Amino acid sequence: MNMSFSAEAVDLHHQAPNRNKRESKYYWDELYTLIHAAGFRQIEFPYEPKWDFGGRSGIPLTVRSVTVKYTSVENYMEFLKGKGIEGISCIHLDPTLFCSGNMMMYFGGLKHYAEEAIQFAKAAGTEAVTLSVTPTYYAVSSLLQDGESMGELEKEFLKKTAEVIDELAIYAEKAGVKLCLKNEYWTLVKGDSIEEFADRLKGPVYLDIDTANLQIAGTDLAAFIRRNRERIGVVHFTDTAFSDDQEAYKQVMPEYPAKAATKVFRDIGQGTVDLRAVYDALQEVGYDGQVVFNCRHSYDVCRSLLRTRYYINQTLVS
Repeated sequence: MNMSFSAEAVDLHHQAPNRNKRESKYYWDELYTLIHAAGFRQIEFPYEPKWDFGGRSGIPLTVRSVTVKYTSVENYMEFLKGKGIEGISCIHLDPTLFCSGNMMMYFGGLKHYAEEAIQFAKAAGTEAVTLSVTPTYYAVSSLLQDGESMGELEKEFLKKTAEVIDELAIYAEKAGVKLCLKNEYWTLVKGDSIEEFADRLKGPVYLDIDTANLQIAGTDLAAFIRRNRERIGVVHFTDTAFSDDQEAYKQVMPEYPAKAATKVFRDIGQGTVDLRAVYDALQEVGYDGQVVFNCRHSYDVCRSLLRTRYYINQTLVS
């Protein structure tokens, strides 16, 4: 298995100490050297088109910002190699950003930027693009303007989602990229329900095994891996100690539940997910693809990197 570290560890979406410097190119240029120093040779690239607006091209998280600051995707990849990063393991697109206006606008934005991310992956030599299968439950219910009980509108939304994903899967296959589906616990297809949804799809689609999100949704991780051994496209090692006994998945900010004192996610090794058992299950089914370590708890990326490396050395490969 190939191990990489996710740049989603950098929280750009919430106020935090020294947040503004994270919008500067120099911050990211140094970050790559720190990721390399922690023993990782590849990174996950969160594809976030919101930074295309407002002139924040110092944040290299879209094809536009990369070409503005590094001239081309090819030059960017050469720059990464100079910092010890040999490639991009995975590109993640969360469509919640586009979930406003009406369904036509949402699906138009989803398709446009997903195709853009796939083309970026092709140019960067990246194996997989992972797509959050739907926006948050709250965002979708607000879009459909039907409150808590979405009923037939939800079915229509999922039907259209499946149609667009089928088109994107074919588009990705032609580009030589795997399209993978991530089902966070706050999506409309959380936990085991992703299997039934994937069975409906016609295109070549893979699954993104995100450990913390699946555990929160009540999924038996090892059994899930065994059942889906043939369609695992990428694996995200995430950690949590959260149990959703408050239907936090329906809240405005499900990653920051209203009745909890902390975030949903923990850094690697700080939660209750048995990542060693997951690792063993992946070895059992012969998985030899990408494992992305994603820390979404600490505002100190260096601390997250060192925690992750310590866990890997002590628990996974000792």
